[in-house]
Amino acid sequence: MNKRVASRRPKTVQTAAQEIQPARLNQLRSRSRSLQEEIHTLECAIVAAPSAMRRRRLATKDVLPAPEPLFSKKSLRSPQRIPLHMRKAASRRRMALVIEFAVVVATLAAALGWMNQWFNWWT
Repeated sequence: MNKRVASRRPKTVQTAAQEIQPARLNQLRSRSRSLQEEIHTLECAIVAAPSAMRRRRLATKDVLPAPEPLFSKKSLRSPQRIPLHMRKAASRRRMALVIEFAVVVATLAAALGWMNQWFNWWT
């Protein structure tokens, strides 16, 4: 049997346009027109952007930015989590400082009491 072999030559635009149904062709034309209008609108916006930015900058020249909150949730949180062994070491250091402070205060009180016995300051 002889089979028809498709030609290797690509179709021309005219033949492709003729094969498309008229309703589909109208739809493609309207879509193309809307895309062209959208492209034109975007091009106009791009061209107008520098002058709009200049106008906005001049209009807000004397306006200060909003003040930042003094206490935000981020500032209350630590920036990164501290490992457990480092937390335990820090609590040990704090406890050592508290004990050292108590010993110093007790020593000062004992020295004052001893000096009061010898010099009779408060009798």
